[in-house]
Amino acid sequence: MNSFKHSGTFGDLIYALPIVKHLGGGEFYLHLDQINWIGSYYYGSAPNPFHQGRMNSKDFDFMQSFMTSQEYIKKFDVMRSDTEITHNLDRFRPLFLGHPGNYVDIYSHTFNIFDTDTKNKLRNSTWLTVDSEDTVKGRPVVINRSARWQPRQLSPQWKEWQKTGLMDQAIFVGMEEEYQAFKKTTGWDLPFHYTNTMMDLAKIIAGSEMFIGNQSMALSLAIGLGVNVHCEHRDDLPLERNECYGFNPQKVKYFGG
Repeated sequence: MNSFKHSGTFGDLIYALPIVKHLGGGEFYLHLDQINWIGSYYYGSAPNPFHQGRMNSKDFDFMQSFMTSQEYIKKFDVMRSDTEITHNLDRFRPLFLGHPGNYVDIYSHTFNIFDTDTKNKLRNSTWLTVDSEDTVKGRPVVINRSARWQPRQLSPQWKEWQKTGLMDQAIFVGMEEEYQAFKKTTGWDLPFHYTNTMMDLAKIIAGSEMFIGNQSMALSLAIGLGVNVHCEHRDDLPLERNECYGFNPQKVKYFGG
């Protein structure tokens, strides 16, 4: 049986799952407490402050029910020194330097998948499922603007949505401090929807009519689940070099500063 390992972060791991599914699935192991080392070894500096110290045992617990619910994940566990691995998903990291393309393409190249039809299928197919969806009555829009995006200038698109009264149809997911920062930045008064696990988060995203957010765990779930997404991309890089860049214009639209 295939055995895969990944060290995180959340989004990096979620975007690896199309390749796991394509290769037939198998056991999946999380290599804990590697993020600080990865930053130093691969990128020559400490990781993003919001990632430092992450992918720990608490993060494993947060992910567990969602990961084991994916039909191609036969087991989800913590990697140990004697765990046998057939596919090291962290091998994508050298190719990721400079963000040379879409995540799924980078993982494809890592495992020598160059066929155009196969790559197009991987780019445009959903790869995540939930067994049921959650909704909040009268609130079909789910928003997340993560902490690392808060210092960035707010896109004019948020003002345009405010004119339409979108805030009256939306809820916010993520961390409490992100919610408070979003309200302060936008002036929007919308409810905070607490999610205790990745499964809780995936279910409320899956039940939405539209997800709005920047590159984050929540965005990667939304894209993987195939919901309609509006992604607030980085405006200091070309779109095709943004971490959230995808290829499905029917499902993913972009806005920036």
